[in-house]
Amino acid sequence: MRQDNTKAFRLRLIRIGRRRKQSGELSLIEAGAYMAGAALLAIAVIKGGAYVYNLIKTQQFTSEAQMFHTGMLNATQNDADFSAETLTTLATNRAFDAAGSRLAADKSSLKGIFNQPVTIAVGTLSTANDSLIMSYQVPAAVCALSVAALANTYSQIGANGTTLAGPTTTFSSTAAGTACASAGAYATLSLYTSRT
Repeated sequence: MRQDNTKAFRLRLIRIGRRRKQSGELSLIEAGAYMAGAALLAIAVIKGGAYVYNLIKTQQFTSEAQMFHTGMLNATQNDADFSAETLTTLATNRAFDAAGSRLAADKSSLKGIFNQPVTIAVGTLSTANDSLIMSYQVPAAVCALSVAALANTYSQIGANGTTLAGPTTTFSSTAAGTACASAGAYATLSLYTSRT
């Protein structure tokens, strides 16, 4: 009898061992591991979110600034002297079509992608009235990330009153970072378009 009980006990143990593995539910250890992974992912998203946001906005701004540059050159194709050019005349000649609804219906004002006013002035690089200066306010981080690319597009570029690149100034990323941060959260870029 004792032997039969031992055999029955062994059979029960074997049956328990052969049962299907649990499915659909997590053990406490597995649940803890998943929660720790989710917490690490959340921290990475929170910490990296600002950087990714700045990269996206920098790409948008750089693209728009380059389109404005091309638009201003196209709108003034036959001009050697820019003294008569204004924001309105440039907009009428479709220099700022990339702005879409941020350009006022009467073409008298333009807002940048950061909802700051964009202005146009006539400037001088080598001869009087030989350039158009677009002033565009951007966040300081976007300024620092974009000026290197814009220095290859515009004849001269400055941030917060400091010339960063131009006919007589070689671009320096150190100077750019300092100039972009010099006025606080926003920086005013001066972007020169010229035929010289």
